[in-house]
Amino acid sequence: MNDSKFWDDSYVTGAFRDHWDYAVPSQELVSLVAAGVIPPHASVVDMGCGAGRESVFLAECGFDVIGVDISSKALEIAKRRAWDAGVEVDFRQGNFFELPIDDLSIGFVNDRGGFHLVSEKYRPQYVAEVRRVLKPDGIVMIRGASAEEIDENLTPVTEESIDEHFPASEFSRGPVLPIKLVSDAEGTLDGRIVVLRKKHDGQ
Repeated sequence: MNDSKFWDDSYVTGAFRDHWDYAVPSQELVSLVAAGVIPPHASVVDMGCGAGRESVFLAECGFDVIGVDISSKALEIAKRRAWDAGVEVDFRQGNFFELPIDDLSIGFVNDRGGFHLVSEKYRPQYVAEVRRVLKPDGIVMIRGASAEEIDENLTPVTEESIDEHFPASEFSRGPVLPIKLVSDAEGTLDGRIVVLRKKHDGQ
């Protein structure tokens, strides 16, 4: 997952369009914004932002957006998309385990297809970074492959894994629900979605 060359190659060759790109922001993110779950003008981070589709959407909605991706080539495409849309997004190169973001500065973390790239061994590091950057009452939305869709590259999003790595003493969560993750070329992937909120000092 931390192989930047693999990801760079995917964006240089255009292979990303065959697997995980999409022409419009995901409907689950649109619904979350429409429901007013994310506070107006909140600072948000799009983890594993890739070519920036959801980062751009969030900026269009008036949020202060940081898009983080390991691939410099992905960020080049994302910057062009933001330019074309006439919005400002602060794109930064980095990985899930060392987010280039200040402590307690983020109100919403958007993760579409990132958590399922992190093995169980390294998920504690992922969660530690989410915890570090999120403000109290901050929200994280995770979407990833279900157990039915796993292969050697993916670790599923399950209720058991979420509960293990996002302890109830620190996060409250909604249900882990089935969802179809959509890409333009490959159609749908059977997935799971969960929304969690960081508690105040463990309360």
